[in-house]
Amino acid sequence: LAVVSEQFGGNALFQKALKEAFVEFTNRDVGKYTNAELMSSFCDRILKSGGEKLSDEDVEAYLEKTVQLFSYLTDKDLFAEIYRNQLAKRLLNQRSASDDAERLMIGKLKLRCGSQFTGKMEGMLNDLAIGVDHQADFDSFVKDEKKSPGKLDFSVQVLTTGYWPTFAAIDAHLPAEIVSCTRVFKDYYDKKNSKRRLAWMFSLGNATVKAAFGKKTYDLQVATLQAIALLAFNPVDGEPQALAFEAVKERINLPDDHLKRVLHSLACGKYKVLAKTPASSTIKTTDSFRVNATFACPMRKIRIPMASLDESHNPKRVEEDRTVAIEAAVVRIMKARKTLSHQSLLAEVLSQLAFFRPNPKVIKRRIEALIDREYLERDPDVANSYRYLA
Repeated sequence: LAVVSEQFGGNALFQKALKEAFVEFTNRDVGKYTNAELMSSFCDRILKSGGEKLSDEDVEAYLEKTVQLFSYLTDKDLFAEIYRNQLAKRLLNQRSASDDAERLMIGKLKLRCGSQFTGKMEGMLNDLAIGVDHQADFDSFVKDEKKSPGKLDFSVQVLTTGYWPTFAAIDAHLPAEIVSCTRVFKDYYDKKNSKRRLAWMFSLGNATVKAAFGKKTYDLQVATLQAIALLAFNPVDGEPQALAFEAVKERINLPDDHLKRVLHSLACGKYKVLAKTPASSTIKTTDSFRVNATFACPMRKIRIPMASLDESHNPKRVEEDRTVAIEAAVVRIMKARKTLSHQSLLAEVLSQLAFFRPNPKVIKRRIEALIDREYLERDPDVANSYRYLA
């Protein structure tokens, strides 16, 4: 940039060549990850607590450089999808280093791409801000209605479906203590919002479980699904339990893939609070499990991480969103122009789609689909031309 602006006096031809060069290498993927994924993961490392130790000035400088590079990216919608998923994980797992830094990054993206691009991300941050008031109202409801959620310290974060990524909906069998808590909250929410429906996302929750190993007790900071699995191993009549994989599955009602990840984190990770037979680093449906009576750790509070149940992004969802965007652009253009040649329509669609650059063949397929659905028709008098059907 300095060479073009100083040595070449900011000549327009050199600026154009520089932009084209940046677009060329920014969109050339190297290795198995796309540049959109790498940029988003870089932001994730900077904005996540427990990651890079950086000052506020360094964070802002890195984010500004990333956004400058992002402006040359063709697949901006793919970046947005991945970034939104990573933002959701940071916010829901309380791993965001700074709310101000999150808003700063969203503000930079909004400046480059407009409010349509960042609307869902802003909605996610607003959900969490409103959540504080929700919790205070719920606590007041419990006190006034004398509906105790039991001995558990229980809090709920209400999320707006349209803002957040789609998460795996799991119908797990909850312990009676948690079921009574969810019922009390449902009573509160139904009274406050009679026309809204609650859907519980147990894959996103977290819990602190008090665990006794011999004479020593620990506070295990785990995901809700890990907590449910651990509670299945509570002693019966003072006797420890050994449960086969299928028995655990029957008790807590998790799909095999999800249960394997949960049990792997508890029996094969850094903190082996469950013992597995036979001993190995993988989980099989023939394994059996019991509480690890020999478990010991110098720390009293232990965080036991678990592999995510959701992908960093859903390629199918990105494709669906692109299909809708292409069709909307075609209909919008044809509604205004009434008749247009194929090449002119292609050029206008490409100029209107700011967040990705589709292959002309994909646009042609979407035009064919709109003709089938009678939004457009081929002009019988002019070859390679379309007419809008009102």
